[in-house]
Amino acid sequence: HICTATSTSEPIRILRERKARLQRPFAIMVRDLQTAEGFACVGDTERELLSSWRRPIVLLKRKSGVSSVIPDKSLNLIAPRLDTIGVMLPYAPAHHLLFKYMDESALVMTSANPSGIPMYVDRERIVKELGDIVDYSLVHDRVIHQRADDSVIKMLSPRDPVFIRRARGYVPEPLMLEGDWKELRLLAVGPEEKATASIHSNNRIYTTQHIGDTNVVESMDFLRNAIDHMLHLLDINELDAIACDLHPEFLSTEFAETLAKKHDASLHRIPHHHAHLAAIVADHEIKYDTRIVCITADGYGYGTDSLGWGGEILVGTMVDSQRKGGLKTQTYSGGDLSARYAVRAVHGILGGVLAERRFLQEFGGARIGESVSLTRETMDILSSSTQDEIGVMKSSSAGRFLDAAAMVLGVCSENSYDAECPMKLEAVARPNTLRIDPFIVSGDYGALLDTTKSLEKLLDLKESGHSIPDLAYTIQYHLGSSLAEIACQVADSEDIGRIGFSGGVALNHIVTQAIRSRVMNHGLEFLIHRNIPPGDGGVSVGQVASAAARECQ
Repeated sequence: HICTATSTSEPIRILRERKARLQRPFAIMVRDLQTAEGFACVGDTERELLSSWRRPIVLLKRKSGVSSVIPDKSLNLIAPRLDTIGVMLPYAPAHHLLFKYMDESALVMTSANPSGIPMYVDRERIVKELGDIVDYSLVHDRVIHQRADDSVIKMLSPRDPVFIRRARGYVPEPLMLEGDWKELRLLAVGPEEKATASIHSNNRIYTTQHIGDTNVVESMDFLRNAIDHMLHLLDINELDAIACDLHPEFLSTEFAETLAKKHDASLHRIPHHHAHLAAIVADHEIKYDTRIVCITADGYGYGTDSLGWGGEILVGTMVDSQRKGGLKTQTYSGGDLSARYAVRAVHGILGGVLAERRFLQEFGGARIGESVSLTRETMDILSSSTQDEIGVMKSSSAGRFLDAAAMVLGVCSENSYDAECPMKLEAVARPNTLRIDPFIVSGDYGALLDTTKSLEKLLDLKESGHSIPDLAYTIQYHLGSSLAEIACQVADSEDIGRIGFSGGVALNHIVTQAIRSRVMNHGLEFLIHRNIPPGDGGVSVGQVASAAARECQ
């Protein structure tokens, strides 16, 4: 870890500046549970998790008012404009010694690496390459064979902990798979972002620690090393099948193709969102040929039609699934830039219905690129791009919808880290009874939520004087309840009694609450993840489970 004091805010500010991590939240290590209770709400489940031998980071809700333990200025720098703080207790001898000899109640603890690169484990590299970030280094001469990030858990409700990241303390504990596939030796290499790999052996799925984004060479090396280590632990020398994402350009896909040739193994290209469905089936140890309805909502996944998916209602088994509804597909200018700059998401959803003058009044000056802001001229370029479909991304992404909602409400305009806008939208939200009815229309493959009408309504409600915290809650609840409404209709028509929820948006407690309420009131069973992350960290589980089911057909 890189650590610093919290009793004053200046070291935290310096660390953010040196690490070029201006907004992304840090985790902190506290001396004891009493310290955590001084600034955060610690329920029974959180207390049990924090005190367990696994020692995960648990996101705790900040208490209102002035903190009696850590200065508010420090807390605001630790997790800017968020209502939760990632907290863990000491778990290594060095941690206990630090607190014994330091007059600090809590220490910032962040991974010892530049952003986007796996944590450093080589002593010389730490001293040489982190010298511009840290003032002092405490090192040892023991070889670190495997990196393991801290596991991170969020509470969706007082009784529903869910993994954001599953690593130290939980890996390689297996997940049991329902089926008679003991002889199959399978490997799934995961998606591109927040990747893990998973191995099937003897009806168990063993998942690696969190790897990270595999679009850089060092992360791919980490992935290979973690897979080799897991295969060695399981005494597996040959593989029967390899699974990967459907996206043809991922480095992990190329890696899977190479492995399939090496082992003379079959290769299964699993669609991203089907892997989410298969993951929740595996997570609940449901029989592989059982049909469920699954709401899959995230930022992006390569769809079977080669478009960007991210707000789908799927029906299927662990083997395969079909899309039966979801969010309306929108056209976003700039491709991946639309995932960074929220005004591009707003333009993709509202650009065709909002007059240019009003659009500029609302959003003029917002950044649409590294050094480009929204003006009449740049808006003309965005509009031409979407109309001519040049340099665009077509997507049904729930993540982009939440980005746009955050921008409309003035909560956040840029994702400087993954899901920053949705996280800040969730943080500012205040529960209330204001509701927006679902704007459901018919599409080529089923009922769709017209997100253009949803965002128009949000803008109208804002202009009519409703508070931002109320509207932040209302629009997130609207997204969840609308998806649930479509899913319940599909479940009725398909005679299915279970509805699951997977994908990164399943980490949003407001959306999850809205879906749970609608599904259970409809008399159906609601499934959320329990043992693996709902986001891309659980995709490799779905990939390997789906590959196992396909191999046995």
